[in-house]
Amino acid sequence: MCQGQAVQGLRRRSSFLKLTGDAIKGAVAAISDFNKLPAATPVFARRSLSDSALQQRDGPRSKQQVTLEELAQHNTPEDCWLVIKNKVYDVSGWGPQHPGGHVIYTYAGKDATDVFACFHAQTTWSQLRPFCIGDIVEEEPMPALLKDFRELRTRLQQQGLFRSNKLYYLYKVASTLSLLAAALAVLITQRDSWLGLVGGAFLLGLFWQQSGWLAHDFLHHQVFTDRQWNNVMGYFLGNVCQGFSTDWWKSKHNVHHAVPNELDSDSKAARDPDIDTLPLLAWSSEMLDSMSNSGARLFVRMQHYFFFPILLFARMSWCQQSVAHASDLSRTSKAGVYELAYLALHYAWFLGAAFSVLPPLKAVVFALLSQMFSGFLLSIVFVQSHNGMEVYSDTKDFVTAQIVSTRDILSNVWNDWFTGGLNYQIEHHLFPTLPRHNLGKVQKSIMELCHKHGLVYENCGMATGTYRVLQRLADVAAEA
Repeated sequence: MCQGQAVQGLRRRSSFLKLTGDAIKGAVAAISDFNKLPAATPVFARRSLSDSALQQRDGPRSKQQVTLEELAQHNTPEDCWLVIKNKVYDVSGWGPQHPGGHVIYTYAGKDATDVFACFHAQTTWSQLRPFCIGDIVEEEPMPALLKDFRELRTRLQQQGLFRSNKLYYLYKVASTLSLLAAALAVLITQRDSWLGLVGGAFLLGLFWQQSGWLAHDFLHHQVFTDRQWNNVMGYFLGNVCQGFSTDWWKSKHNVHHAVPNELDSDSKAARDPDIDTLPLLAWSSEMLDSMSNSGARLFVRMQHYFFFPILLFARMSWCQQSVAHASDLSRTSKAGVYELAYLALHYAWFLGAAFSVLPPLKAVVFALLSQMFSGFLLSIVFVQSHNGMEVYSDTKDFVTAQIVSTRDILSNVWNDWFTGGLNYQIEHHLFPTLPRHNLGKVQKSIMELCHKHGLVYENCGMATGTYRVLQRLADVAAEA
């Protein structure tokens, strides 16, 4: 009996090693193949700023003198004008081709100077010319807050704080991959122990969480000057390691950055996807106005009790959304085919490890537990960043919107590591391309900016942040 179990165990380990090796080879081949894509389609083939598209917009067009009132009337995706440094640009219908996705429409009819500067490389400014249709004739006086913010950004650039430390990120990638090695080691050596199974699942969930933070850094172009390499690492860490679609994440996350905690005119969370959590969770009394279903309101009345259990299932929902998004994208673009291939590699190594080492029942339990651990570890950080902060539907300038909707968590060795630097959430939202290791260096300057202009800078411990989130849920539940 013992000999038979030993032979069976050896077979499972051999099978696991083969599957893992095949997955790694596939990942390397896929990323290598992806890196050979033509320059015109650097990452998102359906969204490249191609030469032909530029030529179509580069024909002769008369320059207009545009009033602020006229600008505000062009505020839909089909008729979208926006202002950058007092120049008016017509980007109507450009969302499907825009590398950042439909986020471009969130500033339709508005001044997009600061949000554009925060997300785009210096070289992107030269690509604006074909979209320019005129100038603003009645410029609004620049608010003192925006003037000070832009001067601060210039100082940070001059100080070199937007340049990353490559050795730091090499260490972060290596230490994160070591979590995967530890999870697999526990899974293999403790496969006969239920406690070992739980420990391995927790380590795997932690690996997925930390992979997410690293993918976040690369996809915000914090690491490499060449954005192509940031995207390659984003595919590896996001799709292959973590199991989330890069294109899906960018599509929703860019919008979240542009309009955090903002509701539309109907009090629906159609602006910021990160608070679009109805019918499960409502983050403001205004969101209740969009609820007509009495059964959903009944659930919301108890939302503060269901909050933590809901977090356990967050990753499963995001995985489903990732696959659905990549599947839809694959019907119209080669980028979607790559997305699906990388996601397939993720499930090949993950499920291959579970089912080649463990008997079927334990493998299923391991898979579910790792998903639930990761969902909780990811979402407990997310909710502290913005939930329980101001939810608004009125128009705010870029800087004010980021600060009133965002909370920092106190810095210490544990918080900095566990949250992947996202405990400096205010700094990150104001400067999304600033490398993680430099966020703490600008915190004092942001605090001074807030104090000067009468903005509340919220910075508290993780326990306090969690309490404030639960308190907001309870307050809204009482009004449901």
